[in-house]
Amino acid sequence: MTIQIAIAIPTPFVTAQQFADLAKMPVATVKNKIRRGELPIRKKKSNAGTASRETPLINMVALTLEGAAGYKGNLVVNIEGAE
Repeated sequence: MTIQIAIAIPTPFVTAQQFADLAKMPVATVKNKIRRGELPIRKKKSNAGTASRETPLINMVALTLEGAAGYKGNLVVNIEGAE
C-alpha cells in the first residue's frame, strides 16, 4: 500500500520577519541564522563590485526538501507546475 502525502507551500520565499512568525522565534535569531548560512536564501542580484541592498528572502521550498530528505522511507517528490 502506498500512502500519498501532499505538502502545500503557500509561498516559495518569505522575509525574515515572516519566517520568525512561522517558526515562533525572534527575528534577530532568524537574521543570525541567515548570516551564518543556516537558512537557505534566494540569491541576490548584484551589480559588479557592489553589495546588493535587497532584502534576503528565505527559500521555503529548499527547507521543505531538506526536511523531506531526512525521511528514511520511500519518498517520491512531484513538483506541480514546474517546467
